Amino acid sequence: MQTKCAKARRRVTLLFALVLGVLLALLLGGCQGAQEKQNSSETGGYEVKDVQGQVLKLPRKPQRIVTLALSSDEMALAMLPAQRLAALHYLADDPGISTEAAKAQAVTARVRDYNVEQLLSLQPDLVLAPDWNRQELIQTLRDAGLPVVVTKGPSSVAEVKEALQQIALAAGEPQAGQKLIEQVELEMADIAAKVQNIPQAQKKTVVLISHMASYGGKGSLFDNMCRDAGVINGAAAVGLGKNDALTKEAIVAANPDVILVPTWTKGKLDVDQVRQELLNDPALQSVKAIREKKLVQVSDAYLYCAAQDITKGIRGIAAAAYPERFE
Repeated sequence: MQTKCAKARRRVTLLFALVLGVLLALLLGGCQGAQEKQNSSETGGYEVKDVQGQVLKLPRKPQRIVTLALSSDEMALAMLPAQRLAALHYLADDPGISTEAAKAQAVTARVRDYNVEQLLSLQPDLVLAPDWNRQELIQTLRDAGLPVVVTKGPSSVAEVKEALQQIALAAGEPQAGQKLIEQVELEMADIAAKVQNIPQAQKKTVVLISHMASYGGKGSLFDNMCRDAGVINGAAAVGLGKNDALTKEAIVAANPDVILVPTWTKGKLDVDQVRQELLNDPALQSVKAIREKKLVQVSDAYLYCAAQDITKGIRGIAAAAYPERFE
């Protein structure tokens, strides 16, 4: 009887040990699998498809990123540590035109003409090229073995959000990109709530005095910003295209309620002199904005921004035209 009981106890003990061993194996295997999954997400490769349909395989999150535009520098700086950027546009730390000037100071290298030799010398592990770059340059960089992702070159809020998503995916930081997109959407919803109910007959006409001789007409970034701000772009209203020069005759024909004058000195521009020349120009004395001295400044860093801070440019335009709605 005792022998039978002893045998039974041994069987129970053996069964318990077997079950315990299986449970430990499952537990350890699960932990190891979770660790492997985590390591894979952190260091494993991933693929990115750009706006030209090219698929690029990246072995890991890039750490030496170069972008081929100030606007994409601004996007990258807003979502990534500055240490992950190998170089920036030469104006990236100029607060007069760059929305990320403070953060840009942490990056020492600068590029001006985006020539192949300089870009190769930077040894980037990712090049972000807006689709407005020369295709010849993009192809040359690819032929040289550089990993290039072509993104949308924005001229509207919708395209800014598209570019933010593309850059975030290429950098391996989709959540950071999504956070910026949500901020843009919140800003735009607030602006729309203030201007969307303005009747067409009561909309103000705005003209931009630009640093560029040919900028601001129909289809331009500024034109789309005006639409979102609930104002009429005077240059587009008189038939100017996005690459047409704004003449005095066009300003008179547009008869704007508000003229936006520069804020960025661009190294040598005398902003006060520009204002006085407009106010004193005999050819412009019939223009409403001149008669009422409605020459307003909105930061050029925002008016020319094709990145997430485009919303601040749109808000600035709307507030210049409808100050009572933005008090």
